[in-house]
Amino acid sequence: MARRRLDPVEIVVRVGDTDPDTGGNEEAYQEWVYRAREAGWDVAESTGFREPHDGGTECGLVDVEGLAYRIHYGLRVRVDLAEGEQPVLGYAAWAEPVRGDD
Repeated sequence: MARRRLDPVEIVVRVGDTDPDTGGNEEAYQEWVYRAREAGWDVAESTGFREPHDGGTECGLVDVEGLAYRIHYGLRVRVDLAEGEQPVLGYAAWAEPVRGDD
């Protein structure tokens, strides 16, 4: 039985832990593209990496086998700290499809 590929929106890449400067937007974008290709997707960098504007999370645009996706970088994943400390959100890269009404 063939292994199912993760849908591009299911690919979430931890980048930078709780410090956005540890990873950064460009590294997040490149890591997401790399992981999507590793998952078996044909990813074409539409406009490539770009710095987000207006404090947003979008850091790039790609085409994945005919569908456009926006790559984002921001607080997205749970980080469990030492016992007794409250969990926090850490930085990650993820993709969202570009819909016709966007």
